[in-house]
Amino acid sequence: MKHILLACLFISSIFAQDFSTRYDVHVSLFDHVGYADVTLKEDGKNYEIKLVAYTIGVAATLLSNRVETFISKGKIINGRYIPDTFVKIKETTKKTKHLTYSFNHEKKEIKLVEETTKLVTRLRPNLTFKEVQETSKEEKIEDQYMDNDSLSAYLNTKINCNAKQKSYNLVAVGAHNDKNNVLVSYLEGKDRNSAMLKFSTNAENIYNMRVEPFDKGDRIVDVLVAFDNDGYMKEAFMGEVFWVGKITAKRVYHKLTSN
Repeated sequence: MKHILLACLFISSIFAQDFSTRYDVHVSLFDHVGYADVTLKEDGKNYEIKLVAYTIGVAATLLSNRVETFISKGKIINGRYIPDTFVKIKETTKKTKHLTYSFNHEKKEIKLVEETTKLVTRLRPNLTFKEVQETSKEEKIEDQYMDNDSLSAYLNTKINCNAKQKSYNLVAVGAHNDKNNVLVSYLEGKDRNSAMLKFSTNAENIYNMRVEPFDKGDRIVDVLVAFDNDGYMKEAFMGEVFWVGKITAKRVYHKLTSN
């Protein structure tokens, strides 16, 4: 589920356009497990992109009604998306974790503020139990500087990976660390034709995201991503994953507004 959500972030804008898109996520074993809503607003100088991923049905039960939100805000300089802030929020029935990354590109620094709220059960003096809310907040400077977050990196895909430059290592807050490398490749020829068979409809361009596992004993995960001729993700496919089967994300709603 995590890697297919990464694919839902895999969006590349060709023109200055606002858009609103929904992707349905399906898993072989459980069928429809969730959906992701993606919106982008930009004016040629500034941008804000937001992805909210929801679980439903059995997946929601197993994952405590998890909702994950990703927000990137920043500037557009020479066609490249440069983040100022990146926010990750993970919400479940009893816990919310809110991470805010602030970029200082001049100092090559990233400040992280982590706020957590959770419900815990406490024993009262009368020997009955009560749920109480606990909160915590931590601030630190990240050990490693990166000039992109997950969302800005994917918005920059058209610059970083294309027919001329066929692959690049994705280095971004929220998508990479020292133990989990991600290689993005532009597919052509036989590789493209083979990948096309995985999708339900035709695509203009196809990319492969090769995600190395945290545990080197696990197998590498490949996520195929199909772009439509308007330059936006149309469908994503990930093959057999353990016992849950294949995972797909398909676009079910897409609205563009030219600026």
